[in-house]
Amino acid sequence: MDTVEFLEVPNEPPPPSTRKPPVPWKPSNPGEETSITLPVFIAFCGIAAALRPWNKKNARFKGILCLQEEGCLSVYMAAARVFLHGVADYKEGARPFVSDWGGRYSNRDQFEVLGVDRSIFAKEPDKALDDEARLFADIVVDVPLRSRGHVEAALRRFGMPIVERDVELLLSEPWSRLDKAFQEGRSPILSLQRLRQLPSTRSNVPEPKVSGPTLADMAGYGPLVEWGYDLARDLADYKAGRIRWEDVDDGVLISGPTGTGKTTFVRALANTCLVPVIAGSFSTWQSAGSLSDFLKAVRDAFEEARSKAPSILFIDEVEAFGTRNRHDHNNAYMTTAISGLLELLDGFHQRAGVVVVAACNHPQNLDPAIRRAGRLDRHFIVGLPDAQSRLAILAFHSGFELNESHADRFTKASENFSGADIEQLVRDARRQARRSLEALSAEHIIDQLRPLAELTEDYLRVLAVHEAGHALVAVEIGHGHVNEVKISRYRIQGQPSELGYVEYGQAEGRPKTRSDYLNAIAVCVGGLAAELEHFGTFADGSSGFETADLNLATELATALEGGRGMGHTLIVEDLQSERLRALRVHNSEFRRRVHDVLECELVRARSIINANRAALDEIVGRLMETKAMTGDEVVEIVKRHRRPTVSLAKLPRSATGA
Repeated sequence: MDTVEFLEVPNEPPPPSTRKPPVPWKPSNPGEETSITLPVFIAFCGIAAALRPWNKKNARFKGILCLQEEGCLSVYMAAARVFLHGVADYKEGARPFVSDWGGRYSNRDQFEVLGVDRSIFAKEPDKALDDEARLFADIVVDVPLRSRGHVEAALRRFGMPIVERDVELLLSEPWSRLDKAFQEGRSPILSLQRLRQLPSTRSNVPEPKVSGPTLADMAGYGPLVEWGYDLARDLADYKAGRIRWEDVDDGVLISGPTGTGKTTFVRALANTCLVPVIAGSFSTWQSAGSLSDFLKAVRDAFEEARSKAPSILFIDEVEAFGTRNRHDHNNAYMTTAISGLLELLDGFHQRAGVVVVAACNHPQNLDPAIRRAGRLDRHFIVGLPDAQSRLAILAFHSGFELNESHADRFTKASENFSGADIEQLVRDARRQARRSLEALSAEHIIDQLRPLAELTEDYLRVLAVHEAGHALVAVEIGHGHVNEVKISRYRIQGQPSELGYVEYGQAEGRPKTRSDYLNAIAVCVGGLAAELEHFGTFADGSSGFETADLNLATELATALEGGRGMGHTLIVEDLQSERLRALRVHNSEFRRRVHDVLECELVRARSIINANRAALDEIVGRLMETKAMTGDEVVEIVKRHRRPTVSLAKLPRSATGA
């Protein structure tokens, strides 16, 4: 495929003008418009885009248009004449000079145009261009493939409605069929009807059968799945000739813990894109033997992918290639291995039609050159699936969905499970069902889970009061949007686990002030404030581990006083260092100021809880009954019980200053 080449010749394109370029529906000569058919107009759009700098009145140039599709020569030559009519006035009977490059009379035509102000040669894909051609022409340029925009513009030009099936038809049909259907003097509507009535040229191509997962089954992968769908659309357009390979996003890196389903995702991606997948890894290639055998194995994998293009080449364990910055006895070996991979990712070994998907657990160990733009520059991190994603993964592997009671137990017992863990769980459940001569059921799934202990009513009430306190304070202060409040009736025996939570929506992106930090602290201590108001004390779940409420509140208050310059002094410490924690331990004055911030926000949170006690009690009752509430339900209860009074959500005077 030829790229755009602007050659240094005397006939340079004219300088930019504020005038709009000529367009074919405003012809220079009367009666000229009747020669334009719908496919000729589509081709004109591509030519106008390729020759945009020369689309000026009386421009002088000799151009070679490199066509990208077979069987389109006659249509593009007609469109080229329309283009030349737009840039110059021709005397009656005169025709713009358009010819095919490499055709029967090409040499004669090249001699004739030496005295012509402007001319266009159209080159078919199978014709070659040599150095003499580049010396002869002022411009050698690829004509863009017909696009959706070109087709929609053509339909509008002829006053026809833009219907999706017609757009797809005009994008996929061969140019020869379009040229025969849309003849001069025939209504374009009638032409399109004739084209619709005939079987599509694509109907004889059997759709490949898909076995295994698709992207629709990949729950919890978020943006990675969206990228996969975009790739599927791009590959379909590439196979149909609507876009060039340069427009396809052909390299991506996926990282995440072991068992998160990176390999399964690649299989689903290939099934959705309807392309083959060729898999390899550092260890597989290294097992071939010596360094030269290793490099040959890597080259063979890329060559196999090219032979089956469009295809996906999956490279697992890509971080095993390491980095060229290491200095040990394996340095020479690894440097050569990485250089060989980089050469195949780009360099002189073009990989048109091959999408490279690499997976690793530790992306920080990769050589930076592998992630350079044009190689594997796009990076997606795959984490452990959340509760809803785990349920979806279970449904995919088991073939059925759990009821509410079973789902609650499963989501609690499967905390920190990967997709591979859930697949193994279902495998074990199937084995148990076979041994019992029974069909797989939810009971078999539950039997394979870690033992759960059902919480007492008193324990559940403590959880409900605590989470309701967080939600209530957040609503009254206006700290973010509450999405969901949930408590669990089960806990994993012998293991610490999250028994309740409040999910907040992300606040709008804006700089945070001292008030924002104080509000965040108040929400953190809202749970224990509710416990203090309801029970007169609070349980140990509010402190003692990194993500506990008091731990988070303490870190926020420490950052406020010592790392943000928003406390008693503008002097700050590095937020990434241990210096701030050391200040709390060794500087009694600093520790006192952090304590004062926490104490002040706890008082504010307790005041909010006390003023909204009726709302708190109703939220607690609802949670005890349903175990989950939406944020909108919480807001509705708070508004219904809210009494007109002085707002306690405002910061106390003592909290606004140093």
